[in-house]
Amino acid sequence: MSRVSLDELPAAPNLPSLSTSRARRIFFSAPVRIVLGVLAIGLTAALGYAAIKAIAPLPAQRLVWPHLLMSALLLLVYVGFVKAMERRPLTELARGGAPAEFGVGVWLGAGAVSAAMALLAASGGYRIVAFHPWTVGIASALAEMLFVGLFEEILFRALIFRIVERSLGSVPALLLSAVLFALAHLGEGINALGLVNTALAGLMFSAAWMLTRRLWLCVGIHAAWNFTLGSIFSIVVSGHPAKGLIGGELSGPDWLTGGAYGLEASVVTALVIGALFMGLFWRARAAGQVLPARWGQRAIQ
Repeated sequence: MSRVSLDELPAAPNLPSLSTSRARRIFFSAPVRIVLGVLAIGLTAALGYAAIKAIAPLPAQRLVWPHLLMSALLLLVYVGFVKAMERRPLTELARGGAPAEFGVGVWLGAGAVSAAMALLAASGGYRIVAFHPWTVGIASALAEMLFVGLFEEILFRALIFRIVERSLGSVPALLLSAVLFALAHLGEGINALGLVNTALAGLMFSAAWMLTRRLWLCVGIHAAWNFTLGSIFSIVVSGHPAKGLIGGELSGPDWLTGGAYGLEASVVTALVIGALFMGLFWRARAAGQVLPARWGQRAIQ
């Protein structure tokens, strides 16, 4: 992956100067841009899927294509948001190196899940009991996980992390985006360890963003993690039951297996995600991609 200069990716937004009206400066301020961006992406996803469900009411009619369509629509809405609110080049969507970065992300995400499953099996907490054939449902799950990865990475990395980092620095942005990412996953059987692991995952995805200053690496990791966990190993993903190519059984205490929330609430996952975060953050820091904290300083960008 090529090293990216902070002066190039992503550039400072072209915001109103101090000589403009106070209302205009507030409208284009960092907090307002975050809120408007999150609303734009969230409403696009909600209304888009509602429209698709109305057009194709049967589940069999909604395989693969809705998720690919919605992924493309999310990108278009994000592009429109940046053009309207920040008026700058969309370097975070640069196509140069995108296939390689996405591919590395897929390798890291799938590898992290495989490592966690291997550790769990070695501890006696997992065993394979069956193998299932490939179905169109698994292909649809792949498209859905691509959408989920893109949706959450646009929200938490391209919007929240990026804008906060520009205003306050990398460490405050890491902490804030990780907390919000964890809170967004409340419910569905999550326990305290699951919440901690989700925050760790938020840190890890943000470190992937910092390393490249683009979406592709973190989207690849995110999508591959979810798909490998649910559609390969048939493990519950964030509280959602899954059936994949490999059928297995979990056994042992909840701190090991994750309980009702799945492997993402396991101490094994904490070790794997923590190690991946430290590796990515170390590389980002070595590449000079960590912005210093600016607590208490005036920052509107």
